[in-house]
Amino acid sequence: MSSLSIQCPCGRYIADASEFKLIFLKKELNEIDILCPNDNCYLRELGYIKFEMKEGKPTFKEATFYPPFVTWNVSQLGKEEANQRLKQMLKDIVTKHITWELLTKAEAK
Repeated sequence: MSSLSIQCPCGRYIADASEFKLIFLKKELNEIDILCPNDNCYLRELGYIKFEMKEGKPTFKEATFYPPFVTWNVSQLGKEEANQRLKQMLKDIVTKHITWELLTKAEAK
């Protein structure tokens, strides 16, 4: 367990944003789902990333984790620490782990 890890209520510790599973199923909504890395997780979907297409290119709109995931981490780490870690995880997902060029290609199809 990393000193900056967060935890899903299912018990799975997440030390790095690369551990999340990202699924682009909601093409018409321009939304990427953030899934727990534990395939047996009862929550499964922990948050989402929304973007919009401008001139054929994806533009980041918002990213958020759902309340059960946030509340669990706040109860474990305290509000300030949890919010800081969760915000950093979202930032890392958006800036390091999404290949935005692939979304451009998906839109063209």
